Amino acid sequence: MFWFRWFKRTPRKRYFDRSTLRKNDISLLILDERWNSLFTTTEKTAEILKCEEKLRDLLKEQAALNTEAKEIAWQKKLCMDRILQLTTEAFENNNEEARRQMQDCEKEIKRINKRLEEIDEAVEDMPDRIKEANLELLEHTVNVVYFKMRAEQERVKVLEALIEETKNKLKEYIEEKGTLSEDYTGIYSYFHDLLGGEELEKLDREFFKDDKKIKGGKNI
Repeated sequence: MFWFRWFKRTPRKRYFDRSTLRKNDISLLILDERWNSLFTTTEKTAEILKCEEKLRDLLKEQAALNTEAKEIAWQKKLCMDRILQLTTEAFENNNEEARRQMQDCEKEIKRINKRLEEIDEAVEDMPDRIKEANLELLEHTVNVVYFKMRAEQERVKVLEALIEETKNKLKEYIEEKGTLSEDYTGIYSYFHDLLGGEELEKLDREFFKDDKKIKGGKNI
């Protein structure tokens, strides 16, 4: 695929304004059947494969963050419930072990709160990161697909010229064949009248031998 080898040596060019596309609701390409169908007959470049992997990783990271947030939020609730359970024992019964466990729960809650803040920040940034990676994939897609379309259109023009040339050649061949056939008919008729059918058969055997005999200007 010449066009593909040439394209890989060509620097990527941006054909649209990302700031404009950020405002649009661009579907997530790797989950778009129509986008995937673009590559049934078009080879993906290394850049496209890299962008696909980046998007998948971001989606996995997003899912992992959401899962972790739910899990540690549940752990926080368990710690708070445990503190409530230990309060009476720790303060009314002056149980040191209960106080120690309460302190451990408080430390865990602080750790969880800090982690939840980190997750919230990461989750909040994730849509922009995914959109940016998606737009980068779109740019690579446009470069590949439209370059292929341009190359194929140029090839179509070449084929159209070849088809037209072939049609003209075919027309010439048909006309030449018709002229020759008319000549054979006239010649055969003349010698038939001049020499007779029997002598003409002898000439046919002599000159055409194993070839099909010409009769009436046609091969038989």
